[in-house]
Amino acid sequence: MKMLWKIIKGCLTVFLILMLLVVLFQKITDSKITIGNIYIFQVATSSMTPEYQVGDVIIVKKEEAKNIEVGDDVTYLGKASSVKDLRITHRVIRKREENGKFYFTTKGIANEVEDPEISEDSLYGKVAYHTVIFSFLGRLMTNVVWYYVLFIAVGVSVSYDIIAPHFIKEDEDES
Repeated sequence: MKMLWKIIKGCLTVFLILMLLVVLFQKITDSKITIGNIYIFQVATSSMTPEYQVGDVIIVKKEEAKNIEVGDDVTYLGKASSVKDLRITHRVIRKREENGKFYFTTKGIANEVEDPEISEDSLYGKVAYHTVIFSFLGRLMTNVVWYYVLFIAVGVSVSYDIIAPHFIKEDEDES
């Protein structure tokens, strides 16, 4: 039983550390660098409700513009008017090609008005996955108290795993 607990604890610790490293990496690079052509974004508004809720974490995969179709959810960097310099995840409602370059019109599911047309240069990629676990943790992380509780829990767990073997001796059966 003790061995099973160590395995579960070790796996959970590794998972939390990896999650924190990925989130930290995305924050430091401002999501300008991908990990294996993957971006991680957190939904900031309710424009895509009921598909995505505020605080949900989505995995966006870099995709060639020619492979993006009407009905796909894409994330792009807004370049016009009220969406300038904002990362937006909306559904493609029209796609057109002009002189070998693709242009997209997108719209939030809950929005009545479509977004200004964007070019393929603005695209981060296509939503590949909506992660339930990261979404739950992401919502917790937006709450300052839970952010520190998780941070401290991971820190204490890792510190214990590193320090304990040097100072705590387990009883050994003598033969």
